[in-house]
Amino acid sequence: MGSHSASKARMQHTDDATLNYYREHAREVFERYEAVEQSSIAAHFLSSLQPNSRVIDVGAGSGRDLRKLMELGFDAYGAEPADELRQLAIDKHPQLKDRLFAGSLPGGLTTYRKYDAVVCSAVLMHIPPNQLFDAILALRDALNEQGRLLISIPATRPDIDENHRDHNGRLFSPVTPDQLKLLCKRLAFECIAEHINDDALGRSETTWHTLLFVRQ
Repeated sequence: MGSHSASKARMQHTDDATLNYYREHAREVFERYEAVEQSSIAAHFLSSLQPNSRVIDVGAGSGRDLRKLMELGFDAYGAEPADELRQLAIDKHPQLKDRLFAGSLPGGLTTYRKYDAVVCSAVLMHIPPNQLFDAILALRDALNEQGRLLISIPATRPDIDENHRDHNGRLFSPVTPDQLKLLCKRLAFECIAEHINDDALGRSETTWHTLLFVRQ
């Protein structure tokens, strides 16, 4: 791929139909997330991230994980592409005002600083497969050397059709832990931990893989 084509690819954003769902159903999504005290990935924050790290939560949603990171003493920030969802989070939790900003993968994550860690929970499955490399590259570019990348992806999702979409039209690209580890290895990440978690929203048919990488 030439430099112009690569640049164009990096300017692409999250799947439009998926983003539109989160924008049009922002309040419903916000209230659903807020009803759960803690996400599955949050259980791994203290064991996975260095104390007092500067962390960015990519795909911050309602800001639930961002607030948890702040409560645990991390210098935490968040990026969320759905304007409506982001505004609801700031309105309900004013402490997020200067910490939650617009940003999406793969091409819309513009950061003006480097972070010690990136949290990316339930996001990568919404990225079209041909953009996944650029998405991981964007996450790597946001990290300091030896920075940590904590990712969760669905292990099982039985409600997906042959086009890899759910009944709401959201994209759920099939990404396995082995595929993710191979891709991250190409981008100089080492996988140092892996877990399987139940779904925080109580969906018995859905489980999650959580993987921890370190940038080499």
